[in-house]
Amino acid sequence: MADLFVHQNYREYLREYYNEQKALKKQFSYRSFSEKAGIAAPSFLFHVIEGKRNLTKNSVVKVSMAIGHTRNEAEFFENMVFFNQAQTITEKTVYYSRLVELRKSIDLAIIPKDRYEYYSNWYHSVIREVVTFFDFKDDYNRLGSFLVPRIKASEAKASIRLLERLGFIERDAQGLYHQTQNLIHVRVGPEDHFVIQKFQIEMVRTALKAYDTVPVPDRFSSSTTFSISRETFGLYKMRLRELQQQLMEMARIDEHPGTAYQLTLNLFPVSRSTNDEP
Repeated sequence: MADLFVHQNYREYLREYYNEQKALKKQFSYRSFSEKAGIAAPSFLFHVIEGKRNLTKNSVVKVSMAIGHTRNEAEFFENMVFFNQAQTITEKTVYYSRLVELRKSIDLAIIPKDRYEYYSNWYHSVIREVVTFFDFKDDYNRLGSFLVPRIKASEAKASIRLLERLGFIERDAQGLYHQTQNLIHVRVGPEDHFVIQKFQIEMVRTALKAYDTVPVPDRFSSSTTFSISRETFGLYKMRLRELQQQLMEMARIDEHPGTAYQLTLNLFPVSRSTNDEP
C-alpha cells in the first residue's frame, strides 16, 4: 500500500493510492472509492486529488476509513490534510509541528525536522555567526547575553547543540567553534516554504525591536516609495538578489568579523495595481 508517511501533500498520497488500487483491481474507480467512503458525489475524490475541492473534517474521517488507516495513520492523514489546506502561517505551524511529532513517534524523519528547528528561532542563525569570533568559553549565559536582544542561557546551549548536530559548526582542539561552510542555502518545497516565511517574519519583528534598543549610529534604516511596472518589479527582485550575493561575498572574505548583523530587505506593494481596476 502507498506509504502515507513519506508524503507531505495529501493529494499526491491519494493519487498514489488510487493508481495503486487501480493497478490491482481493474474495477476500482473514483466512483467505487467514493462509495466506499460513503460520499455521494462520485467525482468528489477526483476533484480533491486534482486540487479543485478540499476535504472537510467529516470527509477526512470517511476517506481514512475507506483506505483502512490505523489510528496513527488516520491522525497523521488528518493533520497533513489541514496542513496543506491551511491559509495562514500560524495554522501551518500548528499542523506542521504535529506532523513532526507524529513522525517522531514512528521513528521516521521524512519531513526535514532539523531544517524546521534551525529556522524555528531567529537566534540559531545569529549564534552560528557569533561563535566564530566570540569565545564564550562554555558560558552560555554570557553567550545569550551577547545577542541583541539577549536570550536565555538554556536557549543558547540548545542552539549550540542543534548547530553541532546539523553539522553547521564544529569545534577544534582548542575548543573554538568554526563554521563547516561559509554560506547556507536551503531550497524548500511549496509544502514547507512557510517555515522560511515564519523565520523571516520573526526577523522583521526583531528588526522592529532594534528601533527601541539599538542606537541610531549602530543601525541603518531607509525607505523609499515609488511607482513601477510589473516588469520593473521583476528587475528589482533580480537586482536585490544580486546585491544580497555581493554583500554575502563581502562578509565571506572579511577576516576580522566582530559583530553579527541581520539584513532585512522588504519590497512589497503599498497600493493596488491599475491592472486590477475594472
